[in-house]
Amino acid sequence: MSKTVSRVAIGAGVFVVLVAIVAVVVLGQLGRLIERGVETAGPRITGTEVSLGSARVSIFDGNGALKRLRIGNPDGFSSDEAFDLGEIALAIDTRSLAGDVVHIRSVVIDSPRLVAEFDAAGRSNLDTIMGHVRAVSRGGSKGKAAEESGAGTKMIIDEFRFENAEVQALAPAFGVNKALKLPPVVLRNLGAKQGGAAASDIANQVMRPIVEVAVEAAMRETVAAQRGKLEDKAKEQLLDKVFK
Repeated sequence: MSKTVSRVAIGAGVFVVLVAIVAVVVLGQLGRLIERGVETAGPRITGTEVSLGSARVSIFDGNGALKRLRIGNPDGFSSDEAFDLGEIALAIDTRSLAGDVVHIRSVVIDSPRLVAEFDAAGRSNLDTIMGHVRAVSRGGSKGKAAEESGAGTKMIIDEFRFENAEVQALAPAFGVNKALKLPPVVLRNLGAKQGGAAASDIANQVMRPIVEVAVEAAMRETVAAQRGKLEDKAKEQLLDKVFK
């Protein structure tokens, strides 16, 4: 082998090693990048505080987890949190991280806890959050702010699963405070048709069915409590008339 060929081979070998080192460093920082992204873009999308305990993604197979992801309540509601998503399992195609669209194979949220709270005027915390998410996904000043924070990153999610969820129906004005089980929400090919969707659009697609089932369940419980109170009041009025 000539000296020139040897030098080329050595140079190529060094280049491969450098690329491998860079890949390991970048992917090793991915967890921290996700944490910063969630806590920066999250509040702009939901209009409330968003916190993430930790994020971990394997540099080898792209499997990882987000832990202690919580979404706060809007002002005017008694509970601190609207969503406690616990631990979220995810699988990322690490090859896509170098491109314009991040490809996420799966997201599984198991045993999350929600609070669906109604104030005396019938306003819901989850509907309030959902309204902000919709506004951001449609653009405008809120949408531009979200994109500036990184929320405009394009992504595709093959499968999203939200299962074994529980919502705390809370309506202090009507004496409602009850835990209810929710049906699973399974979504597929999010952002695929567009060739990748912004995080705000994905949030809108994911949160809409979740909020709908949670608010519907909590609303049924609140209406039942109101009906029960009205019936009790009618009985009291009838007894007052009978024994007057």
